[in-house]
Amino acid sequence: MKTLYFDCFCGAAGDMIVGALIDAGADFETLKKSLDTLGVDGYTLSCEKINKHGTMATKFDVHVDDEHDHPHRHLRHIVEIIEAGDLPDGVKEASLETFRRIAECEAEVHGTTIEKVHFHEVGAVDSIVDIVGTHVALHQLHPEKIVSSALH
Repeated sequence: MKTLYFDCFCGAAGDMIVGALIDAGADFETLKKSLDTLGVDGYTLSCEKINKHGTMATKFDVHVDDEHDHPHRHLRHIVEIIEAGDLPDGVKEASLETFRRIAECEAEVHGTTIEKVHFHEVGAVDSIVDIVGTHVALHQLHPEKIVSSALH
């Protein structure tokens, strides 16, 4: 059984997760090509090996253009972006499920419906790239089980 274990001793963020998945064997170029199909512009990606406090890691970064207009989005906008992408069905389904769960949490916190949730940071380009990128990388690695340490 292929198990993917996240040791979250430094927390977990989208860029950290994608970097860890690249370290685990996901291909950056394939990931980049898949993300290009989303039709979202105003960003570039980088990926480099770094040594952070004696630990080697892959630093994955989404560089958002300062001049680019970054609209706040509703769930329906994100659904349209993901469904329009040339992605495997499983990647689309998992990405949509992630955003749906986030929308449900946001709706509960703000006392509204998921249709009325106005994504700020999560609707931003870097969040879309991190979430869809994570699912593209997981699709490449196809683990049978995913386990995580506690988040601090």
